[in-house]
Amino acid sequence: MIRRFAPALCLAGALLSSHAMADAYTSCSGWRIDDTATALPPCPDRPNCAAGRWPTRLADPRQSLRAALLAEPRSRLEFDGARVIVASFRSRLFGFVDEAVFLLAPDGEIAYRSAACSGYYDFRVNRRRMDRIRARFGPGSEQPGT
Repeated sequence: MIRRFAPALCLAGALLSSHAMADAYTSCSGWRIDDTATALPPCPDRPNCAAGRWPTRLADPRQSLRAALLAEPRSRLEFDGARVIVASFRSRLFGFVDEAVFLLAPDGEIAYRSAACSGYYDFRVNRRRMDRIRARFGPGSEQPGT
């Protein structure tokens, strides 16, 4: 009798676990983040991480940010919460993965942290990617001092 229902039980378990995974995200570095986050994890002591803040006056920065992220080649949304968005980017040649996490503040400001999952130096790939995403993000997301 159990064998007959085993596929259904496995499917139910998979659905429940995928729902649980939607509540929080665990990065390749081991830190966890969810929609209750008030700050981002700090960059590691390696030159393969970019972090900062973008002020914005956009009415719906979340939708604009999602569109800007998905316009990046080989990008994927890993966590899509109301306040936190996590995206991953896979390099074309060797398949290295970078992760970017964004925290949307109530005042419209967006904090970001983008880092390589492996390696030490990234040749400023994460910094350039964040600059491209900010440029796609549109008017109202200018970086102070640039």
